[in-house]
Amino acid sequence: LPPPPSPPPPPSHAPPAAPPPSPPAPPPPSPPPSAPPTPCGCDADAPWDPPGGAGAAQGACRTADGGYGDYTEYRGYGNLTECKALCCDTPGCVAIEFTADSGKCEIHTDNVTRTEDVSGYDHNCYVPPPPCPPPPSPPPPSPPPSPPP
Repeated sequence: LPPPPSPPPPPSHAPPAAPPPSPPAPPPPSPPPSAPPTPCGCDADAPWDPPGGAGAAQGACRTADGGYGDYTEYRGYGNLTECKALCCDTPGCVAIEFTADSGKCEIHTDNVTRTEDVSGYDHNCYVPPPPCPPPPSPPPPSPPPSPPP
């Protein structure tokens, strides 16, 4: 006689097997290379340009009507950086005129728009970089969590 059939296995109470873990997310792409930041704000160590921008002719500072405008003259400045620093520390300074051979530093408070070549003199007019934009505003605070029901 054949052996009796075996009883069916008891029902399983084990939890179903967990799915396999998902692969890790790829890293975010790198941002494209950016140009160096444009100088802004009054910084004596930053490059300053003549009125009209980089590459404009150097000379004595002049207003739109060709005048000298309002300025204060200082003597005894040893280099351009010292004259730029004086401008940064002077409220209302919009340009400097520096003459290296005499150590003259003019602090201009009228809008200087151009330069003028003055024969026999080595005048150099510079305007500081534009003011820096304000920093971005912080995000608004998150609302507090709701109390549990």
